[in-house]
Amino acid sequence: MADGFVQNLVLLYAGAVLLNVVVSSVLYCCDRKPIYQSLLVCWAAMLVSFGVQGALAVGDLPIVLGFATAFLVNFAFARLLASTTNKQPRFLTYSAALAAGIAASVALHAAGFGFTVIALPVVVPVALPCLLTVFKILSARVRISTAKFVLLVGCLLFSLHNLDFAFLRNRPEFAPFGFTVAILVVFMLAIAGAAVALEQVTEHQVRLATELDVARRIQNKILPADPELPGIDMACHVRPANNSVGGDYLDVYREGDRAWFLLGDVTGHGLGAGLVMLMAQSTMSSLLRARPDISPRELNFLANSVLAVNLERLGERRHLTVISLLREQGNQLVVSGSHDGLLVYRAHSAEVELHQVNHFPVGLGFSNELVLEDFREERLDMAPGDIVLLFTDGITEAARRGDWNAGMFGIEPIRRILQEYAQQPLEQLKRAILDELDAFTGGIYHDDVAVLMIRMTAGAA
Repeated sequence: MADGFVQNLVLLYAGAVLLNVVVSSVLYCCDRKPIYQSLLVCWAAMLVSFGVQGALAVGDLPIVLGFATAFLVNFAFARLLASTTNKQPRFLTYSAALAAGIAASVALHAAGFGFTVIALPVVVPVALPCLLTVFKILSARVRISTAKFVLLVGCLLFSLHNLDFAFLRNRPEFAPFGFTVAILVVFMLAIAGAAVALEQVTEHQVRLATELDVARRIQNKILPADPELPGIDMACHVRPANNSVGGDYLDVYREGDRAWFLLGDVTGHGLGAGLVMLMAQSTMSSLLRARPDISPRELNFLANSVLAVNLERLGERRHLTVISLLREQGNQLVVSGSHDGLLVYRAHSAEVELHQVNHFPVGLGFSNELVLEDFREERLDMAPGDIVLLFTDGITEAARRGDWNAGMFGIEPIRRILQEYAQQPLEQLKRAILDELDAFTGGIYHDDVAVLMIRMTAGAA
């Protein structure tokens, strides 16, 4: 009867450990976060140790050597516990103590000592990682959450249960008690470990969301307000993909009679692209302030030199397609860029022209080997009522209902809407483009969207 009860407890223990291995494996496969990996290592180590101890169940020394594998479990849980306070235990130090303990146990066995004396040199270093980690956390008096406290208590109980191995393992009458304690500790560690993992993931997500919110607010603040530009009306719009940090770059500067319009698109999107965008904005604005008389081709050349060096230093394999457009005086624009084309509406003919923008080989920041001669620029003669419309590929490559297989928005709808709304205020033109884009995509955007439109007014000199 007693043997059957113990056997049931053993099966329950093995089933609980196996279940935790499966659950932690699923968590790690679905979301490869380090905390889930640590949890998986804990339960996998416990399953391996259980198997080894089951195989080495005859003879004092084999039983002790089999129990030595519990060190891996103890150390894994010590690492999981330490990850909550950034106090990682040192594997080499603890494993050296275990090796010394194993050597002592072998020597004591050879000398003919009993089980408890043979087991103690191994039991102590096995329990040491969790015990010392708990002690360090408690002595540091750091404030920990309820879940982390429960995990700490569970690790402490697990270590104490390791220590009783030397005194109870060789006494069959205590087997039910030992396995009952082990099962309770396993359930406690399972609940606390999962809670701590979820807590850390949630904290990370909250921290990331906060950082993204800060980055978004910074980006929104550096976007141009509607500046007073004599002889020019302007409207613009920037929308990051999925409400994340945007990689589309849009800026407007006025320096005396000169007005600059800058539009770019960093490869990819998200936080990395957003940081490159901020770097590009800082670089461009610094160059324009340092060199008020700079030309668009020189601006792009110097910006490329700075960005290429910085991106290489950061290990970022990104570049920035860009259009640098300068209105010097009157109705003439100077443009230099490597980007999607721009559209020009001609008021006198009501026609829309597509101008290709291929004034240098690759986007900014891609190569530091380009020289000034690799950069060109061209002039666009404009008349009152003419409109220039710049956009990023987040518009033209927007997918129907989020599915690229169903088609992309393309440039023709922009051309059609520009022609249809050219006589209306630019805000209405912008709204018409964005409304049709929203209807096409169903509000699902895989890339950042930016559009900039300027109209030469009758008052242009």
